[in-house]
Amino acid sequence: MNAPNSAPPFQDDSILEGSARQVMADINQFFSKERVERAAMEDERVRLARELHDGVLQSLAASLLKLEALSRLMEENPDARKRLQDIGNLIADEQRELRLWIGKLKPTAASPSMASSADLAAALATLCQRAETQWGLRVRLTTSRGVIQRGLGDEVYSLVKEGLNNVARHARAKSARVDVQIAHEWVRVTVADDGVGFPFQGRYDLAILIESRLGPTSLKDRVASLGGELVLTSTLSGSRLEMTLPLHREPTVGSSTGKSRR
Repeated sequence: MNAPNSAPPFQDDSILEGSARQVMADINQFFSKERVERAAMEDERVRLARELHDGVLQSLAASLLKLEALSRLMEENPDARKRLQDIGNLIADEQRELRLWIGKLKPTAASPSMASSADLAAALATLCQRAETQWGLRVRLTTSRGVIQRGLGDEVYSLVKEGLNNVARHARAKSARVDVQIAHEWVRVTVADDGVGFPFQGRYDLAILIESRLGPTSLKDRVASLGGELVLTSTLSGSRLEMTLPLHREPTVGSSTGKSRR
């Protein structure tokens, strides 16, 4: 028999799934590759930022409210309540990232703002902690001192986030390592894991990966658009992505793509 304040069986799941489907539909609509590239080429950044604010952020906010309501209904089930809290924290984190992304879309001054390595390290530490909470993946993070353009720092964050997402979803790894080194002319980002590797083995640079249509497509696109280099090493006991980006090059739109599992 259900507790007086409990929702009927499966009702919580259906509400949660409905919220998740709505959020994903909005994200797929606004974050399609073609839409973002068109916005960059046609200087529609302000309009896209407004649509993101009015669309995706509002959906996330509504979903968060529904989760809070469900959490109150499930107070007698600690495990379910903890799971809802984790999902709520994830949505709140995504809201913060979206607001930062919207800020990047708005016109900026000619002089780029700078961020310290401490700022970047703090953001990456939060990201790695989230990977541990969400996927049970142990992540060891190391960073160096230095300064970096804030926009490039955001790109580094996105590279690490996507690299860890790939590890969690495909590598069947127990642990991962993230290393970010800032030098005078470049920043090097390494994401390694102890999983099963890619469907192919060996060491490949960006040009070979593009020509052979191998490797993580989105990461290849992002690194190429930043004028960087990527070296992928895949073995049966894990994989390693080493991405080197120039510190003083403005990102460009357009890159090569390929098909891959990861």
